[in-house]
Amino acid sequence: MRVSVVIPTYNEANNVIVLVDRLDKVFRKLRLGFELVFVDDNSPDCTGLVLEELKKKYPISIIHRKGRFGLSSAVIAGFGVVKGDVVGVMDADLSHSPELIPELLRPFKGGKVDFVVASRYIRGGGVEVWPFYRRLISLVATLLARPLTRVKDPMSGFFFFKKELLAGLRLNSGGYKICLELLVKAKPSCVVEVPYLFRNRVVGKSKLSVREYYRYVKDVFSLFCFKLRKN
Repeated sequence: MRVSVVIPTYNEANNVIVLVDRLDKVFRKLRLGFELVFVDDNSPDCTGLVLEELKKKYPISIIHRKGRFGLSSAVIAGFGVVKGDVVGVMDADLSHSPELIPELLRPFKGGKVDFVVASRYIRGGGVEVWPFYRRLISLVATLLARPLTRVKDPMSGFFFFKKELLAGLRLNSGGYKICLELLVKAKPSCVVEVPYLFRNRVVGKSKLSVREYYRYVKDVFSLFCFKLRKN
């Protein structure tokens, strides 16, 4: 099994150095072939240049984009170049622990599982420290998505799936709901959730904004329409 991990970046110069080293150690311990596909949206802090230096030592591919086009579109761009049998998505801000990856990949060994989600909302999962308003927004977003999927944490940004699910798939490039969109449109036959603790970023600022929350509501409505058309 070869694994590709897609990692969108915007102003993550300090974090990617630590992240790449930790990912390399994890995959070498697993003795798995891997590639890290970074999609950088023209970061002013020179994240792209840092990645070019890291590329000299690690199995890294980089897509440099000339504008800031958003997380989901970055992930979709990464999907277009991945070579692995299993594809993963994670954040660059160290909120997703690379050391959890062995647990996320283990279910694929049986052959039946085709989608694994790192979940904050099953027993054993959680959030390190979130203010009340973040918890409330996350709860509302999850409840809105409940009619679309049985997955407890469809808004997770940390997940792996078989590359074959991408075949013939048309994905929207908006918002932060790429996991939910894949769950609805790719229709994986067997989804497993693995508990994890979401950690707050140490360096940099969150990219979430009121605009992204508004876009999410629109995207959920679009997915409802998609599901109704397909049923």
